[in-house]
Amino acid sequence: MLLQIIKAIRPVNLLVITLTFYVLHTLCINSQEFTLESLQISSISLKFLTISTLLVAAAGYLINDYYDKEIDFINKGQEQNLLSKQVLLSGYSILNIAALVLSYTFALSNYIFLIFPSSIFLLWLYSFKLKGLPFIGNFIVATLSAAVPVIYLSIQDFSLDRFSHTPSLDLIISFSFLAIFSTFARELVKDIEDIQGDKAQGLITAPILWGIKTAKTWALFFLLCTLFILGLLITEIAYFNFNIISLVIVTIFGITPLLLCVAKLYQGAEKKHYRQAGNLIKLSMFGFLLFIYIHATML
Repeated sequence: MLLQIIKAIRPVNLLVITLTFYVLHTLCINSQEFTLESLQISSISLKFLTISTLLVAAAGYLINDYYDKEIDFINKGQEQNLLSKQVLLSGYSILNIAALVLSYTFALSNYIFLIFPSSIFLLWLYSFKLKGLPFIGNFIVATLSAAVPVIYLSIQDFSLDRFSHTPSLDLIISFSFLAIFSTFARELVKDIEDIQGDKAQGLITAPILWGIKTAKTWALFFLLCTLFILGLLITEIAYFNFNIISLVIVTIFGITPLLLCVAKLYQGAEKKHYRQAGNLIKLSMFGFLLFIYIHATML
């Protein structure tokens, strides 16, 4: 059962969230755009808020599996999670309660009192209803992915006016846009991959409503938006003070997987092609983080 629980909470995705907090904090420390006192306070809060975010995300995956038992049987077959609905629901409740207790105890910002309950509600609503609606469910997941940098900024003791248009803050905001566009593309690709099971359960996702060709076109659009943002970042090399190593990293692990994904998606005709495209998008997300981390360590 332990292995099934670990599989259900998507450890790779949780690792991405953890690395995001760590990378953004490294960027802010090395950029020296925040006061020492603020960074000391946020370092303490960061540990607990990271755990809280991971607990909410893990709970979201459990409730998604709870509502997707029948769909996963069709889409994944032997790869489906075998945990009972009772175990999934119990784990979901325990993780959310723990997350709220931690976030309320150690949060320094009133924003936290809105972010975590809202995230829990949206993840439940997504799994219960919104997942089966075209674009709306995809948008919810993409927005929550982009909210991680916002959660990090919420523990900083600073004025946004004071730090407006600084390289580090602009890079964090750019990362949020990278997250929202790349996640939107990945969710659309996943809908195409899972179209058989979704259709059998009466869901109305984008590829079911408008066809696979239209869904692919939208996924390609969001991938191109992601590449456009990366291009804008690179053209501002002097402003951000990017070093050659970080640019090589983002080219190899960020831009190249996205270009391969565009080609794979454009030519894709089988389920395995869409799974490969989704994995390439995930790889590019690691590339974004590695790019920012290398940049931060060499400031």
